[in-house]
Amino acid sequence: MELLLKMAKQQTKSKWRTGNTIVLYTRVSDSSQFDGTSLDTQKKDGEYFSSVRMLFIKEYFGAMVESAKTDVRKELKRMLNYVKKDLSISAILVYSYDRFSRSEHSAQFIMDLAKIGVKILSVTQEIDVTTSSGRLHQKMLFAFGNYDNELRREKSVRGMVENLQNGYWLGVVPFGYTNLRKKERAKYHDYVINKDGEILRQGFKWKAEGKMNNLEIVERMIKLGSAINYKSFIRILSNPFYCGYISSSLIPGQMVKGHHPPLVSQELFLRANDIISDNPHRGISKKAKNLEIPLKSFLKTESSEIPFTGYLKKGHFYYKTRGNSEPVNVRADVLNGMFMQELSKFAIEGEHLEKIKEEVCKLVFAKFQEQLNEMIVKKRKITELGDKMEQLERRYVENEITRDLFDKYYAQYKKEQEVLQREIGSADFESSNLENAVKKGIEIARNPLLLWTSSDYDDKQRLQYLMFPEGIRYNKLKKEVRTPRINSIFSLIADIARVHDVNKKGHLIKSDPNSHFVVSPRIEPGSGASETLILSIVLRDH
Repeated sequence: MELLLKMAKQQTKSKWRTGNTIVLYTRVSDSSQFDGTSLDTQKKDGEYFSSVRMLFIKEYFGAMVESAKTDVRKELKRMLNYVKKDLSISAILVYSYDRFSRSEHSAQFIMDLAKIGVKILSVTQEIDVTTSSGRLHQKMLFAFGNYDNELRREKSVRGMVENLQNGYWLGVVPFGYTNLRKKERAKYHDYVINKDGEILRQGFKWKAEGKMNNLEIVERMIKLGSAINYKSFIRILSNPFYCGYISSSLIPGQMVKGHHPPLVSQELFLRANDIISDNPHRGISKKAKNLEIPLKSFLKTESSEIPFTGYLKKGHFYYKTRGNSEPVNVRADVLNGMFMQELSKFAIEGEHLEKIKEEVCKLVFAKFQEQLNEMIVKKRKITELGDKMEQLERRYVENEITRDLFDKYYAQYKKEQEVLQREIGSADFESSNLENAVKKGIEIARNPLLLWTSSDYDDKQRLQYLMFPEGIRYNKLKKEVRTPRINSIFSLIADIARVHDVNKKGHLIKSDPNSHFVVSPRIEPGSGASETLILSIVLRDH
């Protein structure tokens, strides 16, 4: 029997880590709780709990403002990585389980920590998590925390819906407005139109006139001193807030008259959005974008610069001038054909494509090198300010500085950071993005006619304004079109291609980058856009 007992199976090793070494995690969800010394209370109670139970706190985590509604907290992630690597840590101590997590994923957190043998202990809720009943109790406490959050959210949403239906705006202050009572409840907010709003009103008027595209309007607004960018302007145009109404996903299908002052009239807002009412019983509808008449607004008369619109008659599409000052009426296929002939002039042979790419990249980088260097410095400064703000938080919760000093310097660093972020704003780009955009542009320039004929209405418009920023002009007497200005990057590419063709030795002639083109200092990121939009944003002409 003694020999047989040597072959008996031994007790399986416990999955839980052993020892008395733990970490302490403290957290508040609102900066106002700093004043209630909630963090100090959690820390002191945690240390007392540990001393009574002979536990050793090896590291402290948290001690800052982090919401427990989501599990993307930076300090929480840092702690989890720490306990995974340090096998001496047997548990995480929290003040209460809702201090740790109130999200719907809290049960998964428990399971993930259990897999590596780490327990979650609570100062105020003592549970033996090594037993099945203890784990069930712990999960119930987490579930109740999440349930409490859901109840609060539902109550909050009901209040938000009520405010919206009564005409009170709840979101961030829209561009062009200033809220004079932003610390008050929504019903007491006082919105006034600021300098950006006055310039934006003019932008709406230009859009309603239909004589300029969005890029031209934004550039004019910027010259007037507006801080707007292209993407924001596109979004603003369709926001009914600017004609005095409120729309929100919390009140789907509703349009509520707001208490704020409208920036523009309802009529001007609808005209700027190209919206008409065909039937009062059907409401409003957006005008169709027809592929047969892509030169609308882009095409103007040469003598008086009146823009053309389009229409369908007896199965044929026509372009005609707006108004009655200079009536011109031409079949759309005729004018489209003339424009296609202009595009065909920019096609380049692929024989020397790589050398052309190399030369154009050199010229463009020479233009942007200073801006690239400035961008790097500003981004580094933003990171440094973020580090200072984190250090300031830590020094405050550790009572090294007073609340007054914390508020003063935190606000100062935050303001500096916001100023730098605005300065970068639409000008954020990297050298790799710039190189890719130039190469995309060259691909477009190889055969713009093919790209134009294969694009939808919106991309046709983008390509048109990209190559010819001021549109094209039609001469009624000569029955021909001309291009008053060509995007200089396309001219540059075509010039280099022609030089290359006449240079039999195949060596590019050195060019002065300043003599070929001027690139706008305002650059917007182009990730996710079509090829034409990428180039129009990254290499925009003055």
